[in-house]
Formats: sequence, structure tokens, C-alpha cells
Amino acid sequence: MARTQVRRRALGFILLVAVAACLLSPAFVQPRAPQSMDVGVAPAALGALTSIAAAMPAEALDGPLKGAEICTSGPLQYIVLPLCDPIFLVTPIYNFPLVLGFFSVLITAINIALPATQPDEDLR
Repeated sequence: MARTQVRRRALGFILLVAVAACLLSPAFVQPRAPQSMDVGVAPAALGALTSIAAAMPAEALDGPLKGAEICTSGPLQYIVLPLCDPIFLVTPIYNFPLVLGFFSVLITAINIALPATQPDEDLR
């Protein structure tokens, strides 16, 4: 019975300290603005660069099958589409198998080269 009262008082005290810390903290106080005049140059330049980058076209590369009939029709079109236009390699549906294959080969090479990465046979 006495332990429950001690726990309740301790919990109440901790809760009171937490509420006081939240109310007295300067988390929602706005910082003062600097007085110099050249502060607005960096955000303005960043905005200008963003608008210029958005206006530029994506780099259009020609794939080895550019203009072939297989790129325009047929059920194999979706398999060979990255060979027609390499921009499709950026999309996740085509990029994921490439990334998975790259990291699988990399991890397998590390496991073969470093014997310390092999699982312990005694733990099997």
C-alpha cells in the first residue's frame, strides 16, 4: 500500500516536471531575424536555380534499340524498353532488379573474399 502511494507521488512529480518543461521551453518562440540586408540573397538564388532546373529537359539518350519495331509494339516491349530509351532505367520497376543484382554480387564477393563473414559451423 505504501509502495503504491510512493509510486503515485513519484509519477505525479515526474509528470508535473515534464509539463513544466514543455510549457517553459522556448521551442515555440520565433528566433529573431538577422539585421543584415544580404540575408535574402541565398533564398532568392536557390529559388532561381530551382526554377531553372525545373525548366531544363531530362537528358535524352538514345538506346541501342532506338527506333526498332520491338520498341513500339508487341508483348516484349516492356522487357526491352530500357534498351530503347535508357530513361526507363530510372523508374523503380526497371531499376530494382539492376540494384538487387549489383548488391547481390557485391555481398557474395565480400562473403567469399572475407572468411570472417561466413557463419560459424559450430552454431548450426
